[in-house]
Amino acid sequence: MYRKTISKRLLFFGMVLLMLLSAALAFTVLRKPRPAAFPKMSGPGLPAVSGLGKTLSVYQDLEQLEVLAQEVRHILSKKKLLEADSVLLKCRLHQIDSIYKRATAR
Repeated sequence: MYRKTISKRLLFFGMVLLMLLSAALAFTVLRKPRPAAFPKMSGPGLPAVSGLGKTLSVYQDLEQLEVLAQEVRHILSKKKLLEADSVLLKCRLHQIDSIYKRATAR
């Protein structure tokens, strides 16, 4: 009986020791560097007259429009607008308007 208890305790502490050793190795020796984020594609590198250059510039404009639209929605969702909100809203709407004008000029 006494021998059975010792072997269970020894097995338990051995298991805990191996888990601690595994955690220590995982966070020190076996750690891999974080992968870099995907590189952003730059549209201005290609001439705007080429098909791919136009496509990339339109895509960038659409991304920018989506971000601006989210900011405008966020500002308009407030119950009370401050003067700073009004100025920011006017600026964002002007940016959206300039993107639309640039898109229709193509």
